[in-house]
Amino acid sequence: MSKNIKSRPSYNQDILKIIKDRHGYSYDYIRKSIRGDRTGIICDMLKAEYHKLKNESTKAIEIRAKKL
Repeated sequence: MSKNIKSRPSYNQDILKIIKDRHGYSYDYIRKSIRGDRTGIICDMLKAEYHKLKNESTKAIEIRAKKL
């Protein structure tokens, strides 16, 4: 018996908290929006905002690492 092993994506918890505080949606709804399980204008906005914040945090980490 082989088991299907699916890896679950991990999301940046700090970014999820920022989006939750800004918009008031639940973590579950935000995660489903990012993953693509939910569709609509709000979901697209949440997904775009998450990716924008993720890219900015990655850039900030890279800049900080170069300074060290």
